[in-house]
Amino acid sequence: MKAMRMNTTSLNTKLAMFFVVLLGAAVFTSVALTNLAVLGLLLVAPFAWREFYKTGQSIEAGVKLFLGLVFVLCAWDVFTNVVAGHGVGAALKALLHDMRTLGFVVLLWAVFANPYVARVAFWTICTVILFFASVNLFLTIAGGVSQGQYFTTGFLRMSHMSHMYGQALVGLVFVLAQMWLVRSRLSWRVAVPVMLLLASLFLASERRTGWVLFVAGLGVWGLLNVKRLFVGKYKWWLLLAVFGVMGVVISSDVVHRRMSEAVVEFNQYLAMTPQERAAAMFGSVSIRMQFAATAWETFKQNNVWWGVGSIGFPQAYEAAAASLQVTPESWARYNWGNPHNEYLFMLTTKGVIGLTLYLAVFGQACRVAWRKADEVQRVGLVMFVFLFMLSITTNSMMIDMEEGHFTMAILLIFLAPHSLAILKSDDGQPS
Repeated sequence: MKAMRMNTTSLNTKLAMFFVVLLGAAVFTSVALTNLAVLGLLLVAPFAWREFYKTGQSIEAGVKLFLGLVFVLCAWDVFTNVVAGHGVGAALKALLHDMRTLGFVVLLWAVFANPYVARVAFWTICTVILFFASVNLFLTIAGGVSQGQYFTTGFLRMSHMSHMYGQALVGLVFVLAQMWLVRSRLSWRVAVPVMLLLASLFLASERRTGWVLFVAGLGVWGLLNVKRLFVGKYKWWLLLAVFGVMGVVISSDVVHRRMSEAVVEFNQYLAMTPQERAAAMFGSVSIRMQFAATAWETFKQNNVWWGVGSIGFPQAYEAAAASLQVTPESWARYNWGNPHNEYLFMLTTKGVIGLTLYLAVFGQACRVAWRKADEVQRVGLVMFVFLFMLSITTNSMMIDMEEGHFTMAILLIFLAPHSLAILKSDDGQPS
């Protein structure tokens, strides 16, 4: 306990806390500040590693495998670009762009192994998510912001606040719900934030991904807590919560409109010929379906084991689109660097081996989390990983830096400390 108290007063720990607060605030607001926060944490990392070993801490076998898989995946990324004919320097530059958020998990592990630093990062992210979601909800209800829009777009010119309505907001709902299950006396202190987040999700957001993640996540979270939820008083609370959410969904015009649009686009795309699909991308659903078809074609046209490499992906992707007779007008609307499906991106750029390594990283993350004694930490990480893996069927974590840095932060917060102890003021001491 003495070592842990000393850690809270050391200069590198104070600096780490400052930078994790900056990271938590910036990851939803500013790419520039996010990069600055990560740079600060990287400068602190050598001192954190020295303190990590000085205090007699060690890395468990499961964690070593997880970090090793991350390292091998990064090395494989370099290999795929080199074997595709690009220089080592260019391959390392591409690694820094595409895979840095995963690589930083290895470098920053010792910083977040300090539970105080991890908790500060967690509560900062929670506060920022709740603040933005609540402000957007109240402005929407008051008529200051149109339903489905975001106040930051017009006032603060942040282009990626809407991303939080997916993995971040929904993930926080399940972590708070888990806290309530573990310590029911928290009552309104958890219930009020959860209600605000859900109301913001269904009444002030137009991100369909967030709604799908919540519905799917509710089933997974229920299975993870089946022994708690379906006995005694909790089963009635669960039914009440489900009916309450259904009532909010039924009353939301934006949910009806956006989901109807998705169904229409999906059916229209299926009814088209391949030539018509390539020429008529009329909505986000149809565009993503055409992106997926083009990415699969790119995979088939190149080496299936190590792919085409991330550097050559845009050219290979464009060639595959041309073979599918995508019209020049449609080309202008294509994002040649991001097929909006990370599984297909990994498969195309890094081949079957790369995709296998990528899946192994997150599978091992869940294995490490499941050995944690802290129930909130254990279930919270598994839920976040599930939400991440589901969301990247239509989005990306590695290419899109906002989601990538958030994923990095979540993996470090929930995995690095031996016990996150969110519900405690100190390790082993109830708050």
